[in-house]
Amino acid sequence: MMKRARTTGGLAFGLLVLAGGSASAGPGGFTFTPPTGWVDVSRGAPETQRKKAPPALRAQADNPAITYLALDPEQWDDGFVENMNVVVQTGKRALPATQEVLAEVAKAAEAEATKAGLKYHPTKIEVVKVGGVNAGRIEADMTAPGVVSKMVQYMIPGDKSQAMLTYTTTAENFARYTPLFDASAQATLGAVEVPSSSVLGSAQIGAIAGAIGGAVGGLLIARSRRRKQLLAAQRAANPPPAA
Repeated sequence: MMKRARTTGGLAFGLLVLAGGSASAGPGGFTFTPPTGWVDVSRGAPETQRKKAPPALRAQADNPAITYLALDPEQWDDGFVENMNVVVQTGKRALPATQEVLAEVAKAAEAEATKAGLKYHPTKIEVVKVGGVNAGRIEADMTAPGVVSKMVQYMIPGDKSQAMLTYTTTAENFARYTPLFDASAQATLGAVEVPSSSVLGSAQIGAIAGAIGGAVGGLLIARSRRRKQLLAAQRAANPPPAA
């Protein structure tokens, strides 16, 4: 039977917020808005907010690979923290949001997960609009021994930058949270359309998409390893009663 992952150890990404709030423009010129009521624990957020999260989750937010991290405080005690994480690449031409590119990104994330004994399986890949700009949207399952989660990911192009937003929840809560994830992503500011004249060759697309997918996959792997360590520590601290 699959179990909901314990969270006190860093299984969340994201950005959290006070009701209806949003962050000022950050790397890549993007401004992100988390689902209403979530708490921003990313670097630079007020310490009064960050202290609301367990120390291990704050440490996860300090990972330099994560641009933004937010959590749903209502779920801190149920064994799984619904979360939003953002990875922004800057200084590089953004990839066009096409089925070909999104497939390459998903393929790279899948390869990184497989290396760590995890299974990343995209279930839906589509091109949508964010701020009137073409963006990619991926729904995926992430499976680890005893743990399954579902994700909604948005790949949004910016001005010589690219943002990858990843929202994570459990399979049983997916239908409830998906509309909140989509509304949050749609509120992103800073999207810039990739001119058709800047479309890259297949080799370049593969290289850049691989870097994006690899970065996301790497974060998922790190999160899974930390989760395993936490579960092991919990079992050691609370051994089953002797027969």
